[in-house]
Amino acid sequence: MKEKKIILSNGRKLSYAEYGTADGYPILYCHGSQSSRFEMHYDISFAVKNNLRIITFDRPGHGLSDFDGNASIQSVASDVSEIIQKEKIQKYSVVGMSAGAPFAMGIALYNQEQISQLKIVSGFAPYTTESKKALSKEVRILLQLAKSFPFLLRLMLKIQNSQLKKNPAKALKNFLKVMSAPDQEVLKNTAVMGVIEKMFTEAFRKGHQGVAHEISNILVQDWNMNLNEIEVPTTIYQGDKDANVPLDWAKLLHKEIPNSELKIYPNEGHLIIFKHVTEIFKSLT
Repeated sequence: MKEKKIILSNGRKLSYAEYGTADGYPILYCHGSQSSRFEMHYDISFAVKNNLRIITFDRPGHGLSDFDGNASIQSVASDVSEIIQKEKIQKYSVVGMSAGAPFAMGIALYNQEQISQLKIVSGFAPYTTESKKALSKEVRILLQLAKSFPFLLRLMLKIQNSQLKKNPAKALKNFLKVMSAPDQEVLKNTAVMGVIEKMFTEAFRKGHQGVAHEISNILVQDWNMNLNEIEVPTTIYQGDKDANVPLDWAKLLHKEIPNSELKIYPNEGHLIIFKHVTEIFKSLT
């Protein structure tokens, strides 16, 4: 992994990392909620073998990136365009994992002349009165809290951040207990847990403000984005036993994005990327 940073045209610092080969095919990866640039497979050999250059970045207020109180899906796409320009990349593909999916879709929409393909993995869909009905009880309560009582979410994340600093393993155990049975099997892999602890802890390096803003002010609000205007070839990957992001949300995205394909993995959960990483990334070149 190679760590980098850029000072954006508005003066904010944005941190990012590169995995794989320096001259490989460029893929921009958007991490999930409460995560960071360290969100990547524990075995990066798949990227080396397939000559991939994977760029992950800390969204505003996450990891080493400066907070942006006006952050939006469109502003993140603009931030990314400055990374792409700095790295002198002409064409690239984009992957969005979980809550990173809206940002990946935004990049594919607003920068689509440069995008070859879009991949959505266990992806977050627009949060509406209708779509929230498909959520598990635990996730539905959390997102409704974020939308209706953002100050309570901020308090909860502040406490969580404090617990992370004291005992990351214990804090993660509480956070991950809502995941499905198939995911609990994946989490028995110590290498997977190592990645999750590292990316999760790094998300709160500068505090909870960035995470809270993203959930309350972006994810559960109107995205101001027409998914049916995304023209790039899109593949949506989804486990049918995902307790974090329901299968119905993948079907919703598939219905909205015109040039899309839906790949469903039976009896798998949210963390399908750890098992199917080669399939997902290799097909991007």
